[in-house]
Amino acid sequence: MISQGGPQRYISDTEAYQELPLFIQDLQVKRILFLHGSKSLAVAKPFLPSFGDNIEVIDILFSGECTYDEIKRVQEIAFLHKVQMVVALGGGKVLDTAKSVTTGTLMYLVLIPTLASNCAPWSALSVHYKENGEHFDHKVYKETANLMLLNPEVIMNSPVKYFVAGIADTLAKFYESQLIFEKLPEEEYTVALEISQQMALKCKETLLKQAIPAVEDMKAGRLSHIWRNVAETIIVTAGTVGGWGDAFARSTGAHAVHDALTLFPQTIDLLHGEKVGYGILVQLAIEKRFTEIKKLMPFYRKLGIPTNFSDLNLANLSETDINKIAEASADKGTTMTLIPLPIDALQVKQAMLQLEKITRETEE
Repeated sequence: MISQGGPQRYISDTEAYQELPLFIQDLQVKRILFLHGSKSLAVAKPFLPSFGDNIEVIDILFSGECTYDEIKRVQEIAFLHKVQMVVALGGGKVLDTAKSVTTGTLMYLVLIPTLASNCAPWSALSVHYKENGEHFDHKVYKETANLMLLNPEVIMNSPVKYFVAGIADTLAKFYESQLIFEKLPEEEYTVALEISQQMALKCKETLLKQAIPAVEDMKAGRLSHIWRNVAETIIVTAGTVGGWGDAFARSTGAHAVHDALTLFPQTIDLLHGEKVGYGILVQLAIEKRFTEIKKLMPFYRKLGIPTNFSDLNLANLSETDINKIAEASADKGTTMTLIPLPIDALQVKQAMLQLEKITRETEE
């Protein structure tokens, strides 16, 4: 097991971006590649300072998907201009692309999230997709970002939908690792794993208590302590779970279901966390923890997190399609195999169908 912390330096403050030109100056950087989306730049621009005098900035618009082709494109530009630092601003896919571009090079990496939708700003891994949005793979890197800057005012101005998706994705940190920790022999239980387990539990406790009022604050534009606590739980606390726990506390069943759902173009408009949220319920059904599913249902419905095929834009799925999701989820190459239970496609299928039944019963 290899534990990795988060960024070497992390600043969360409404004035956080002001650290950037000082950081660039201290490192004597002269050439920067600035990778961003158009929407993210529009939101963050009023808060962004100049990168500094006599700094050459290569401005690159993100293509929209973290693919190996996009990584190659951006990296070739960086090498051509002999870039010393990559500054990435945007959502998880922008940041993951930047991590993939800089890994194994001498380029510094600065991450500036504009969404609280996952722990990508904190983690030392990237999730890669195909051009059509299908999941491809993920890579864990040896390096973490040199600097991560979080301005809560910028994230407050992001779509609430992404924040809710981040809540679901973060809730998975607990449910995906719980059974692994419970089954872990005492002699294998290290301090790093203890930290990881504590942070996973903290994710669950914080979200179940504060997520709903935090979403209400965000809708009202209130930069409250509760909202900020939930936003940083999504980015920071969630990141420490996998960072300290490695394969014991990264993706398992819920993310395997997410990856399978990306095979269906009907789910393309659903966010990563929304599909992971559904995956949590499937994993709990696989583990036969039906009481826990019923406890979560009011929370899911209040926030609009998918609970069934219909919510996933997959109403009236054929048996062939259900089998396809189940087989892709349970494939031996997926993270489903990390759950300490014997699991096959039939069990995943039965879990999804059981979830459909529970959803109907709890609606009545």
